[in-house]
Amino acid sequence: MTIHGSCLCGKVRYEIDGALGQVDHCHCTFCQKSHGAAFGSYAEVNPKTFRWIGAADTVGRYQSSSHSARLFCRNCGSSLVAEIDGGKMMAVTLGTIDDIPALPKGFHMFVRSRAPWHEINDDLPQYNEYPPSMSQFTPTA
Repeated sequence: MTIHGSCLCGKVRYEIDGALGQVDHCHCTFCQKSHGAAFGSYAEVNPKTFRWIGAADTVGRYQSSSHSARLFCRNCGSSLVAEIDGGKMMAVTLGTIDDIPALPKGFHMFVRSRAPWHEINDDLPQYNEYPPSMSQFTPTA
């Protein structure tokens, strides 16, 4: 199975050979700013199965934290991918997937930063920070 995705203007496109992994809806302030919305929705992908097609030179990169970079289209501004831990992990923004397959149930994270005007009205698990499965990214004091 090959999954296709693209930005708003269509200049940047990508393909994923294989299934999407864990789905999360992140309510951190970085995702709110990056997406211009209450949260960002992502699916993990194996970096070895991901490839840019089209105008990959149009992809911009912003290092948003010590362990995460956000990749976006320099032409239209679409948020495309989060690279985590130096590219060891990747997560594509769900809104950029063109032929989205059925997705596994996900979870909400960083709900302590939830936009005050947004109510979470589903039965997905909620975590104030990273869930236990992502504890390697939790900052230590």
